[in-house]
Amino acid sequence: MPLHKYAFEIANNYDSYAEKAIIFLPLLFFIFVFIIVMKPNAAKRFLRLQSSLPTSKIHSVAKGLAEIEGTLVMKTPLSSPVKNEVCIGYYYTIEDIDRDSDGKESYRTIHRETQCSIFQIKDDTGMIEVEPEGIELVLLEETNISSHSGKRYKETLLKDGQTMLLVGYADSKNGTPFMRKDEHYKVLGITSSSGITVWNKYQPLLRSFMFTCSIILLIIIYILTQ
Repeated sequence: MPLHKYAFEIANNYDSYAEKAIIFLPLLFFIFVFIIVMKPNAAKRFLRLQSSLPTSKIHSVAKGLAEIEGTLVMKTPLSSPVKNEVCIGYYYTIEDIDRDSDGKESYRTIHRETQCSIFQIKDDTGMIEVEPEGIELVLLEETNISSHSGKRYKETLLKDGQTMLLVGYADSKNGTPFMRKDEHYKVLGITSSSGITVWNKYQPLLRSFMFTCSIILLIIIYILTQ
């Protein structure tokens, strides 16, 4: 059907099409949000795996996917890009700052990068080296934020002495154990021990809330379509 005939059809049946739009737009929005929430990424894989893995002691960690917890030990220092702080590694973003007519700011990420040098983690049983290629910094707050020239610069740092939880693959080289990215699960993630405790406590409540909202929305859509 030519475009002008579609336009004519919609114009003649505007109320009917408007009613259908009111009904189905919330459903489309819900589907979009659901896809975004459920889309897998490294951070979500990390959070899912850490919730099911037992925390291993470093001295007795077995080869394979493992979770360890301990204090970070710096080997080769890096300099952070925003504040030039000495650190083990960082996650760095640059955002464009846009302002609307009311002066309200919005941000659009134009650059992101993760840099990390080889480091160690120690607990009360021993110490293990971490090869950081592919590492993800998960649920960590920004350490420093700076804005100038219409851009905002943010960095999240890993620093010597922090207590962290790491999920990755426990391997060995010449008989010496180390941690690296797990190639099967595509995960090498690190987060703060205190932050992940809060996440594990409230994440089931969030999941229950999302499920309840989904049921309510489906009921509303069903009622409107009757």
